[in-house]
Amino acid sequence: MLDSVCGRLFGKIRERPKTIERVLVMRPDHLGDFLFSLPALKALRDELPDARIDVLVSPLARQLIPNNWKEWWGFAPLEFSAPWLQRPKKIRFGLRATLGLTRLLRKRRRDLGGRYDLAIDLRGDFQLILASRLAGARYLVGKGHTGLGSLLDVEVDGAGGRHQVEMNLAHVESAGFEPRETTSPELIPSKEEEGQGKSILRAQGVDGSKILIGMHVGAGQPTKLWGVDKYAELIRRIIAGRPSQVVLLGGPEDRAITDDVLISLKGSRIEGRVFDLCGKLPDLRTFMMVAKQCALFVGNDSGPGHIAAALQVPVVSVFSGTNDPAEWGPRGPSVVIVRKRIECEGCGLTQCDHLSCMAELDIDAVYQAVRRCV
Repeated sequence: MLDSVCGRLFGKIRERPKTIERVLVMRPDHLGDFLFSLPALKALRDELPDARIDVLVSPLARQLIPNNWKEWWGFAPLEFSAPWLQRPKKIRFGLRATLGLTRLLRKRRRDLGGRYDLAIDLRGDFQLILASRLAGARYLVGKGHTGLGSLLDVEVDGAGGRHQVEMNLAHVESAGFEPRETTSPELIPSKEEEGQGKSILRAQGVDGSKILIGMHVGAGQPTKLWGVDKYAELIRRIIAGRPSQVVLLGGPEDRAITDDVLISLKGSRIEGRVFDLCGKLPDLRTFMMVAKQCALFVGNDSGPGHIAAALQVPVVSVFSGTNDPAEWGPRGPSVVIVRKRIECEGCGLTQCDHLSCMAELDIDAVYQAVRRCV
């Protein structure tokens, strides 16, 4: 019904403006999704070197962007918290938040001195489509699979089978630009930030001459958790097998499961070999500084693993069966996916009664992947 009404009110297909000076790209969801958009953003900047390009991002993803955002290819971040995209999901449809986004975009329109000539919704979200149309975007590109495809001027083919990096690049191509070769997301901390990362680790007692393995045992969904005892055993094997150190990383939301791993390690000889920095770093930018110093990063399918891959750090990703890694896996120069193939893979569930894909994933398979990488 909403599609039909909005289609009658706004559904006239417009021609792409001959001159594109103001651009909006929308990706206010999760960390991995934001990182998967970086090659598309770079391609867009190459096509429009002089355009004012705003990127709508979540407050968490905003932390990955340099404080001097002009160093970030000249993009301007617009921070917006979309309650319908939060984990765990609190609401399905946020009318008040959608209208709040519309006001934010209209204010930005006044600051820029005119409407967005081009808006690209990389999420495929009908509320983002509605807000950008209400804000007066001249030409709108996106996916209408959640609704309001009638408001789009170009609807991108949302068929599966392609990695999200390629899907995002397809949005840029659909907006009328030349096809681009697929590249991996890339985050580049400054030399000063890398130095800060080394200083943080030294302050914790980390020996810079030994191999350092970063590890994140948490995840945004229960179906993506490998298990406390398995991670504890993996750590035991790592520190017993070679002169390496393990640093446990994550945010405050990972504190409980990290504590459980440390409890499971009690009685093991880990002093001076395992360092706990979970929840102790002030923001994701600082996490980047520390993760960049690791020779390897091990973790579940979650934001920190995607960040490590974008930092060009080798990654062993313990991948659940909920998603297809060919579409959603970390992208980087050295990424190893370890998973258990089962009949119900690709379920997309956030809750599961049996968790077979993770329960049946053997510790030895992950350990052997770690050995090959370091």
